[in-house]
Amino acid sequence: MYTVTGNVVQKLRSKKHYTNWQEEYEDKLCSADQAAALIKSGDRIAMSGGTSIPYEFSRALSKRAGQIKNVGISMGYAMALFDYMKPENHESFYLETVFVGPMERICMDWGVCQYVPIHLGETANYCRASRLNIAVARVTPPDENGFMCRSNFASFLDLDTIREADYVIVEVNKHMPRLVAPEFKIHVSEVDYIIEHHEPIFEIPNIEITEAEQKMADYISEMIPDGATVQLGFGGLPNAIGYNLRNKKHLSIYSEVATPAMKDLIECGAVDGSMRTFMQGRKVVAGFCVGTRDFYDYVENNQDFEFKLIGFINNPLNIAKNDNIVAINNALMLDLTGQVASESIGAKQYSGTGGQVQFILGAKFAKNGKNILAINSTFTDKDGKLRSKIMPSFPENTVVTTSRNDVEYVVTEYGVAYLKYKSIYQRAKSLIAIAHPDFRDELKFEAKKRKWL
Repeated sequence: MYTVTGNVVQKLRSKKHYTNWQEEYEDKLCSADQAAALIKSGDRIAMSGGTSIPYEFSRALSKRAGQIKNVGISMGYAMALFDYMKPENHESFYLETVFVGPMERICMDWGVCQYVPIHLGETANYCRASRLNIAVARVTPPDENGFMCRSNFASFLDLDTIREADYVIVEVNKHMPRLVAPEFKIHVSEVDYIIEHHEPIFEIPNIEITEAEQKMADYISEMIPDGATVQLGFGGLPNAIGYNLRNKKHLSIYSEVATPAMKDLIECGAVDGSMRTFMQGRKVVAGFCVGTRDFYDYVENNQDFEFKLIGFINNPLNIAKNDNIVAINNALMLDLTGQVASESIGAKQYSGTGGQVQFILGAKFAKNGKNILAINSTFTDKDGKLRSKIMPSFPENTVVTTSRNDVEYVVTEYGVAYLKYKSIYQRAKSLIAIAHPDFRDELKFEAKKRKWL
């Protein structure tokens, strides 16, 4: 039972008997302002991530700036910039994130957000260690049995955090797809407050494929045999790889993220899941999904997909159960010994560790597993000058994401380098061969100076 005192919703600790879930749902309805009024100084809010961040609650929470202090907000890959993220409200709110996207980069430049370096599959452990005491998420409307689905980015919010939270607040949005995901279900009886706000959710359009990405996709698709299980990400390169895989047979997907490229591969028959050795019966097994409205509609109650918590998906022991898995990841920079920088450029945090290391280790121990790192050979710096992404050494403070000990294949638009069990001499020679031609002489000079060649 709930009462309103002033603008604050108060939860009465007496347990009320409901005749059905519909009655309980109606009793728990409140406005976003009323739910935000529950937040007090020093609270730590688990805000989920991506399209599962509740927008109306976030707007209401932002209005509490100046009324509360030192409220921590944990999220990942935000897709909108709310007022509680702005520097003028930093005394009231501070942010932590386990994955850095464009919004988090802005907030880190402002000094209001801190990155937590973890493998993404350890998000549940981070949540428990951080003592997040308020859980908030977007959900679908209830089904006929009163179960809502936490939907696209449910993996960013740990189940134990939900169970142990002082308050569980959900924002019901009819535009969220109901996924086939047992752990993403949450019953009306398991939440404390329900906001209804139906706002179209953020769509990530298909990203245009560059010429370099198409060339890399051509190399990579040749390395994927029929019957393989594939990890694909999101962006131009995965889209190009997906297009190239249409002529393959009996593929399966086991991946952090489900994307529209997977829809195309199912519809053309390339992905049928028939040779999957782990999680049989599903064509795609993933942790979360991003894409267009068309894709969200496609995954709605789609039995070809099953979504699991990120701690399950990214567990190297589970990844290794997928025979013939091909794990494909991106890198920002590579040095001539094979060290991989995938998250920072110097001291600037650009992305996050994500699941790269966990998938590389899982593929390493899988039967016939294979890991591939894809990297454009060049980038253009802030002065408009072309630079090599393969370099003798990284800029100062650059974070090494993947150890050179675990790197197998490296692909650029100029070819494939196989580094596993190769000496530093062999690695440097192979990587120079797939660097941009304009930088090969310089790289040879630097390698010889270091006694690598």
